[in-house]
Parts: sequence; C-alpha cells; structure tokens
Amino acid sequence: MAQNTRTWAEAVGLTQARAGASFAGGTELTNIGFLLNSAARTIYDESRWWERFLVVEPRTVERGYVAYTEDSYNVFGAGTAEANGLYVRNGNSADGNPAYTLYDSEGTTVLYNLWSLSNSSWYISSSDIDDTDGLVLVYVNGSASSTPPESGWVSANESPEPAPLVQALSEIGEYIGHWNGEIWACEDAKRGQAYPDHNGIKIANCKHGNVAWVAYKKAFTDTYGDGTNGTVSDIPSEWLEFMSYDAARAYAASQGSQDGYNPVAIRDVERAMERALMKVSRQGINETIALYFRTNYGYDVSVNDGTL
Repeated sequence: MAQNTRTWAEAVGLTQARAGASFAGGTELTNIGFLLNSAARTIYDESRWWERFLVVEPRTVERGYVAYTEDSYNVFGAGTAEANGLYVRNGNSADGNPAYTLYDSEGTTVLYNLWSLSNSSWYISSSDIDDTDGLVLVYVNGSASSTPPESGWVSANESPEPAPLVQALSEIGEYIGHWNGEIWACEDAKRGQAYPDHNGIKIANCKHGNVAWVAYKKAFTDTYGDGTNGTVSDIPSEWLEFMSYDAARAYAASQGSQDGYNPVAIRDVERAMERALMKVSRQGINETIALYFRTNYGYDVSVNDGTL
C-alpha cells in the first residue's frame, strides 16, 4: 500500500456531500473536525498492520525495559557499516544542540558520535563530541537544524557511499515483538518474550543485550485539520472513505430528524471500513509479516533459547 495522502478539504467536502449538509465555517465545521478525527482514531485502532504506522527499529534496553518513548536515532544504510546502529542521547554539543552516541554491544565503548558544530552543521564522527582538533569525520550534513537532520547527509574523508539515513525513534503505540538482532538481515536474530506495563515493555528473558530490535505500531499523535494550530492537512488515503462516511453518519444523527432517517446507512460505514482493511490483507501482511511478528506474552520454549 503506497503511503499516498488526501487533503483535509477533500475529507470535509466528502463528509458534506454524504451528510447532505453544508458547513463552510463556524461551530458546525469545528464539530465535523472532531467527528473526522474520531473516525481516524477508530480506524487506526482497528488494525495493527497499517503500513505507515508499522516500525522495526533498535531500541535501548535499560534495567530490563524498553521505554515507550526514547530520545535516540536509528542510523542505517551507511556505506560505513560500522556507523549504522542506535545512537542514544549523550548530553549536548557545545552549541547547545543534542548529541548522540553509538556504543558497542556491551554498551560501554564509544564507536561513533552524532553531534553538531556551531549551529551550522551536523557530524557523524569516530572522534569525540566537540573534538575539532582530532576530528575524524565519517559523514556530514550542512543543516542548521536544532535536531539531527534525517536526510541530506554526504560522505566525508572518502567514507564509503551511500551516506546514511538518520531517523528519530517514534513513540510505541502497540508492542508487537522484539529480537536480539536486526531481523531480515541474515543475522539469525532470535525472537524474545516480553510484556507491556506502566514502565514500558518488560523484556522477560534472563539474557539480553543493551539493544533490542522492536517491532511495533507507532502511536497515533496527529490531529487532522486545515494545517493551522498544529493540525495536519494530509490524511492517509486508505482512511478517507471510512472517515467521511463515519463522520457524515454521526453528523446526520446529531441533527435528530423526527423519523430517525439518516442519509448515511450503517452498512456504508461498515463497507468503507472493510475496504480499507482489505487493502492490508491484499498485501499479504497477515500471511507474512503478521505471522513473523506474532506477539508471545507467555513462555514458549520453542522460541526462547536463553540468548535474549
């Protein structure tokens, strides 16, 4: 499923058409916004396999837990393979911007650092943070961003291409599974056992490293709207039909016609939901990724060999 989007204006227009109403502004338009966002939350909750919310990335294991949120970056795809991995927060650069460090598998020896210089550029270096005298650059980015840029990196000092992608870790909305290494990377990673509680994801195995590869569904944090006041105007295309049908039916019901007539039938809402979920099914996710990502909350000797 391509991650195409539709606009907020389309969502409002479809909702108006289906509800047989016009609400160009004011309280009614505000209420339609609430209904559309409620519908978005409903369809988000309906499946853990929405492609745009599905993540597999390394996360820090601290005191036996993986936190739901983590200020770290996943660096991947670099020609210098040793520079790929989880860069965890390690104070600030001298210019006040955050700095991050990639440690060895024991979590003690510094391998590479991700930091900024003079609020004008970002570096991935094998030398220390803020060490401009003994600077050994691997990759560089000329962005003046206050956080590590996720694209635009280039090789430095003839470091192997390609330059990496640098991706901030997302908030975990629903834990799916974890492994003791990168999966689908010919590393024979072993799947482990865990359970979520109020502290995070508790890694239940007796043996694990300081990093686990976690599969999860990203938390849904967007509020859709016209792009003002922190709202997001781009809506997942696979959700648009359901959102407009559901919001239109809810709006029409709120108007309270005397005979109980609603121009939007409940079967239309249900069919729109079914069509969206069928797109996920057609990709084979339930038969491939879902089987591989299955969550185990109990102890299963067939997958637990004590290596996690």
